[in-house]
Amino acid sequence: METRNVYAGAAALVAIAAMAVPLVLIMGDGGEGFQDTSGVVFVGDRPVADFYLDSCSGCHGASREGGTGPALVPERLTETPEFYAQTIHDGRPGTVMPPWGTALTNAEIDSLVAYILSEPEEGSLEWTIEDMVASLSVITPEEELATEPTHGGDLDDLLLVTERESRAIAVIDGPTHELLGTIPASYRAHGYTFSPTNPRWAYNMGRDGWVFKIDLYTLLPVRQIRIGIDSRSLAISDDGRYLIAGNYVPGTLAILDAETLEPLKLFNTDGTNPEGEPVIARVATILDVSPDLVGPYFLVAMKESGEVWRIDWSDPAFPVEIVSDVGHVLHDGFLSPDNSTFYIASQEDNWMAAIDVASLEVIEKISTGDIPHPGSGATWEVDGVVYGATTHAGEGLVSIWNLDTNEVVASIPTAGPGLFIRSHEASPFVWADAMFAAEPHSITVFDKEPPFGVIGVIEDGVRTLHPEFSADGTLVYISDWDGNAVRVYDAVTLELVDEITDIPAPTGIFSTERRSETLGH
Repeated sequence: METRNVYAGAAALVAIAAMAVPLVLIMGDGGEGFQDTSGVVFVGDRPVADFYLDSCSGCHGASREGGTGPALVPERLTETPEFYAQTIHDGRPGTVMPPWGTALTNAEIDSLVAYILSEPEEGSLEWTIEDMVASLSVITPEEELATEPTHGGDLDDLLLVTERESRAIAVIDGPTHELLGTIPASYRAHGYTFSPTNPRWAYNMGRDGWVFKIDLYTLLPVRQIRIGIDSRSLAISDDGRYLIAGNYVPGTLAILDAETLEPLKLFNTDGTNPEGEPVIARVATILDVSPDLVGPYFLVAMKESGEVWRIDWSDPAFPVEIVSDVGHVLHDGFLSPDNSTFYIASQEDNWMAAIDVASLEVIEKISTGDIPHPGSGATWEVDGVVYGATTHAGEGLVSIWNLDTNEVVASIPTAGPGLFIRSHEASPFVWADAMFAAEPHSITVFDKEPPFGVIGVIEDGVRTLHPEFSADGTLVYISDWDGNAVRVYDAVTLELVDEITDIPAPTGIFSTERRSETLGH
């Protein structure tokens, strides 16, 4: 283990800061073939570089250097522009590369081709603690908020649903399936966490780095701060005092005061990859460890360096200890129910690394299928044996292993590559999506008990993903991204119970019940 120096700073409340990175690039006219024109290029309402950073860099790298997807630099791209335009239009079936032809015009696709055929810009994008302080603002003064909920929803069983393209979060009441309202948010609301000490507060982070404090009594955003340019992961300490948020770009990690969102500390995520090379790593995932079970820790997985950091949030200095050589291209992870073991996907190595949280040592590297992607993960217990499972972004498979022995005990086929798997202690079944299948509307439901037989496959909708249980485990909610709906199913019979329409492009669903999960907030 080693320690890491950090940058420290204090916050003040000032006006909002904004950032855009427009580029002058070559662009097609949307007709047949590929034609060059010059001008400032937009994809949708965003400069092409911003669109790439948000929608493509997760796999291909912020500087187009490659990751789980290939590098997109001129010296590697030797085919014709038409070839790459067709690939973007059609996607690559059986992989995580989706077809963009239904979402983008031919001209927009041509602009992306021109962008990836251009030389990457030198240098890195920055977002300093001074930028963070300047972006912090109050949206709704807390003294003006209602003292009781203004809606009839159950605060312990609300579903927050990302409206992917609407800069908004839909809120559903779990018991009644009523759409209670919509909360203004940022671009592609991504990370969610809930105060473990006060049920009225939730937190959300958009992919563009804006973090919001949200009042669940009134469904209003209260405060906002921008912590980066391209961001993904968010967590809260068990005492409800600290938020931690991580960036893809720039390579930084911020700790915030959960009450005010003032930045308390900014970490540089420089590290060393398993080959001993210095890298600037993107923050992959962050979890909070229960102090009652193991210790008052944040666990942070770093993509490119293959490191996992353990930050002690009970110490105002937020000291860091590090375990290295965990894997290549770390991504999602989850905790065992007793919080003793952290399971983190190493997507380039096709394994789930098991890390002892107390000793901060890698105790096993569990071979899985192609590109493990557990999302929030799934764990359950049957006859005294605790199991864990992951879906895979590279093939239609769920890998199941024994958490005591860390041995794979089953592989369950699904319709295709998927991203999310969920279980609930009150439900006998586990639910997994297959959103990158050729027909991406398949949810596989299998038994918790060995031999983990498939109970049924739900095929409603157009592109379905992200199953989420109700607080009591009796219902499962599933987003239909292209169907603009959330469907509700009986968790035992798999029957369709309700359909909530008029939710544009719903993706992630997050229950307020997560505030009490031991998988990590």
